[in-house]
Amino acid sequence: MFVDGVEAVHIEPTARCNAGCPMCARTGNDLILGNQGEITIDEFKVFFPPEFVKGLKQFKFCGNYGDPIVARDLVEMHEYLYEHNPDIRFITSTNGGVRNRVFWKRLGELYAKSPQSRMHFHIDGLEDTNHIYRVGVKWEKVIANAHAFISAGGKADWFFIPFFHNEHQVEEAEQIAYDMGFDTFVIKVSARFSDFRKPFSNGSVKIYPPTDSRFNIEGMQVDGPLICFAEKRKEIYVDAWGRLFPCCWTASRFNNTENWIQHKDPLINSLRHRSIEEIHADPKIDEWINSLYCNQASVCNKRCNGYYQHVIDIKGQQRPQKELWYSGEQND
Repeated sequence: MFVDGVEAVHIEPTARCNAGCPMCARTGNDLILGNQGEITIDEFKVFFPPEFVKGLKQFKFCGNYGDPIVARDLVEMHEYLYEHNPDIRFITSTNGGVRNRVFWKRLGELYAKSPQSRMHFHIDGLEDTNHIYRVGVKWEKVIANAHAFISAGGKADWFFIPFFHNEHQVEEAEQIAYDMGFDTFVIKVSARFSDFRKPFSNGSVKIYPPTDSRFNIEGMQVDGPLICFAEKRKEIYVDAWGRLFPCCWTASRFNNTENWIQHKDPLINSLRHRSIEEIHADPKIDEWINSLYCNQASVCNKRCNGYYQHVIDIKGQQRPQKELWYSGEQND
């Protein structure tokens, strides 16, 4: 059930990050913090040989734990992909708070050659609030980096998660975004508060969900049929340790569940030991994925049947984030 005819790759090039966001699975996770994987450019070229790259439509740099911009070889990875597939579409998600203007100008110039590509800056507030959730991220540095990227010709979108402490700033942030030259201002209403039913903590500061009725998404959490977004997008996921998974959700459970197939055979999905084709052809992988589909308590049934989904709001039009994943539209 692994995707045949792969057209998209979602990769986590590093598990390192400059921030300490309270809702992030990396924050306070000793297992991850003690083993912060990263993929080198040499490994990247082996994982994704030129003939494979030529068949891709999209390459997304994001992941579960790290910020892609922290990865040492991120620019070189982009250059390699563009060399072998000038039509490929890049998507990178970042808090924008690391590196300098020279780096961002270089990346912006590369994205300018690929006008279908987008940089997603996740900026959750203004100068007095962004750091409350994006712990350790300096507002002035994010804005300087975004300006350098956009000025170099790169197209960028501003993603804003509303909380109680910043929901009053949505309209002002949107105006700043368009004044700076961002293509789109995207409100991302998080479903993660439902994981714990309590506020998250940033030291002495409590992170509460927004109270504006506009951001009440409970009615959009609908229990329906399992629809695998990775299968629909023909997408695979590679984590910062070079392990191949169907998607980021299945990868997120690897570090939390002791009885998963990878614990029985640690190399079964390792691109450092096997090719994508070899992993896809392994019947044990299919058996494992089928077991997830049939288990109502599995991550597949929890995340891809509709009752747990973030909601995207663009100019007042709300849609489940998964719908954008399925359609392959700009803001996924």
